[in-house]
Amino acid sequence: MRDSPIKNIRQEVFNLDFDLKAETLIAYLEEETQLDISLTDFFKRRFSKDITQIDTSKYNEDVLEVNLSRRGFYNILPERFFHSTYISTPHMNTMVADYNGRKIEEENALKFFKPLETEFFLQRVAIESTEDETLRALGSPELVDFLLNLWTIDERIPKRMAAKILKTMPFMYKIAGNIPLLKMILENIIEEEITVSKDFATAGQPILNEPWQLGVNMATMGQTKTFLPKYIFTMNNISRPENIEDYLPNGKISAVVKFFLEHTLPHESDFEINFKLPKQKTRFKMTQDAYSSRLGISATI
Repeated sequence: MRDSPIKNIRQEVFNLDFDLKAETLIAYLEEETQLDISLTDFFKRRFSKDITQIDTSKYNEDVLEVNLSRRGFYNILPERFFHSTYISTPHMNTMVADYNGRKIEEENALKFFKPLETEFFLQRVAIESTEDETLRALGSPELVDFLLNLWTIDERIPKRMAAKILKTMPFMYKIAGNIPLLKMILENIIEEEITVSKDFATAGQPILNEPWQLGVNMATMGQTKTFLPKYIFTMNNISRPENIEDYLPNGKISAVVKFFLEHTLPHESDFEINFKLPKQKTRFKMTQDAYSSRLGISATI
């Protein structure tokens, strides 16, 4: 977006599927971009996004005019701060004059507070830029090593993937329990395509060190399914079949997926991790490759 001309910024912003904060947009623009911020569409906020309009200024084509659906000082302070008390009258001419007078008072109040509102907005933009720099720093090798030791994260997790997980930590409250969002982020972390299916967890059957007696501690039939959810995460057509040991239960990729799911799935739910090889890798071949001839993993009878 930094290299896009002003005329393309509007199209990029309004094509997004989510409500983009104005501070995030402004912090991402070039520093030399001239802006005119207007808090004019507060009463549309329930039905519109934060940024309601982006256009070039009528008075200067080099200035980007951004209208926000937010409250300004004029909306916050009491009406008596800006308007005189008008006496109701049945005369039409007096009512029109009162209305025009109020519009002039409103315009003057908006002009008076606009520099102050712009300064407060730019302070929030500076905070947004600082937060962005902090999040970028989460991927630094020194900080990754420090947090890995501090939180005793599994040593099998590659540092490159651990850095991605650390960047998601400030947003865990949004990710936790949101299966579609969780899946999308996990795909980005491990760089694999994932499908998620839902089932129900099974109840564990205890093993008794005593004789089995029908009707006492044994039944001919039982229901092992529970009402607790179980999510099955399957990595389809893994991209690194030559490193198939990383996808096994004690492998690096499985450790990443397990760690991430333990911190994002609901506590009462269970999960299972599976993977599938590409079809061209599933033929049974007697070769020296570790993944080419493992029955049940890369080949079936």
